[in-house]
Amino acid sequence: MSNDISDDSYFPYNYPKNNNAKKPGKATCLTVSARSKNGVSQLMQRLRIATQPLHRELDARLRISAPHAEYADVLAHLGLLHAWLQQILPIIHTLHDPLHAQVVEPNLLRFQALSLDLDLVTPCYMDIHPHSAAVAEMANLRSGYRWGMQYVIEGSMLGAISLLPRVAQLSPTRKAPHFFTLAAMHGRIPWQAFASALERECPDEAAQMAAEQGARDAFALCLQTYHLSPSAQASHAN
Repeated sequence: MSNDISDDSYFPYNYPKNNNAKKPGKATCLTVSARSKNGVSQLMQRLRIATQPLHRELDARLRISAPHAEYADVLAHLGLLHAWLQQILPIIHTLHDPLHAQVVEPNLLRFQALSLDLDLVTPCYMDIHPHSAAVAEMANLRSGYRWGMQYVIEGSMLGAISLLPRVAQLSPTRKAPHFFTLAAMHGRIPWQAFASALERECPDEAAQMAAEQGARDAFALCLQTYHLSPSAQASHAN
């Protein structure tokens, strides 16, 4: 894996980097996803509805969006994402049928960016493994479950883009953290490409139900991580 987070290998799902690109060409493995009347993937809409209550609860708790937030809250937000990915990536990456490399590579680069921002050492191959009991339990998970989890990770990148002006407000003299820069680098195109991959990998009702559960569990894990973080406990105590 490249150590340069601006490397083109970040760009997931073999999707063209050009912002004017419309659809994947013949060289990509993606298919065009099913769309609703407003042009949004039907499965993406389903996952959005399934996770909406948890999403709202998390948004309401994030200190970075509070009126009196400080730069310390930006670092706390990055720390939350780092701790969350540290728990969720083994579930997505280490099963016997791992997701495509186009999913794994950008995830590792996102984790690396967070590690750089927090001055933490990043393991070269994400050497973070769940306990053996957890591995046995995860072996029974459908692939759709992990694609649902990946949906939340991809959504967090959109969230990072929307938070970038807020980060600039809180740190006008600082360079934007690597994680936010990485998110802004390619805009919404990775999200659009992921929608196509998601539809292809979750074609039936069973897979889509598993994806719903994976997405809900990913949000629940993030909320649990937030509750356990020292910065969150301190902010609620004040």
